[in-house]
Amino acid sequence: MFEFWMAILVAVAGWWFFTGLILWSVHVVKGRQPFIFALATLLFLVGLFLVPSISALDSVTGVVLSFTLAIVLWGWLEMAYLMNIITGVHHMPCPKNATLTSRFRLGLGTCLYHELGVVFTGALIVSLAEAGAMSVIFWTYSTLWMMRWSAKLNLVLGVRNYNRDWLPSDLQYVDSYIRRKPMNGLFPLSLVVAVSVTVWVFLLSLDPRPIPEQIGLTLVATLLALGVLEHLFLMLPLGEGRLWGWASPAEEPLAQHPADPLHSGLPSQT
Repeated sequence: MFEFWMAILVAVAGWWFFTGLILWSVHVVKGRQPFIFALATLLFLVGLFLVPSISALDSVTGVVLSFTLAIVLWGWLEMAYLMNIITGVHHMPCPKNATLTSRFRLGLGTCLYHELGVVFTGALIVSLAEAGAMSVIFWTYSTLWMMRWSAKLNLVLGVRNYNRDWLPSDLQYVDSYIRRKPMNGLFPLSLVVAVSVTVWVFLLSLDPRPIPEQIGLTLVATLLALGVLEHLFLMLPLGEGRLWGWASPAEEPLAQHPADPLHSGLPSQT
């Protein structure tokens, strides 16, 4: 039981810290961003290099390192997008008379290269990881990926609680693709599916199985639960911005909702 609660603590702390770290890195003085991104890129490359050896560790330590490594790789992708380094083919605001189909198509164009990067990195993880702990790396990464896509679809269809202040100045045009509505038809379905999967994975973690497997399932289940929480942030004014007050520079206003947290840190939402 101690290991169970420690896994939850690790997942929550990782979500909170890495989300804040990315938000801070995006909103610092522009002159520092190339240096910060260079360090992050070095960490990303080292992380890819370590995937085979870390995924081969059949232990609790290996599982935790695999989980952390997946978050680090995902964090680099989010940073690359928010720093306007890997975005898409379209960099203009959405036309005011755009249909939902056009809004979705043009919105995808604003992050096309980034989405391709997400797919490519996922493929690298599968090809590099050993079979043993690959599930922890892969399912952690996949959880961040799927929750992010769910959040993005809800943003295009319309959400209640979104504030553009956390968008970097270079990406302010992204705000025009996000509709403000008290509810959309997809949100209840996405919430029910996410909650159901979260409960299922938590129940799996309670079944009799080797401790490393239990820890891995608990980490992924907790990340899913945090993704559910971030979905609720989209509709309910819960003041979640205060969670990352330390990550917001004094000269920038703290908004209600980060534009693309590491999410879902980690689960991202633009």
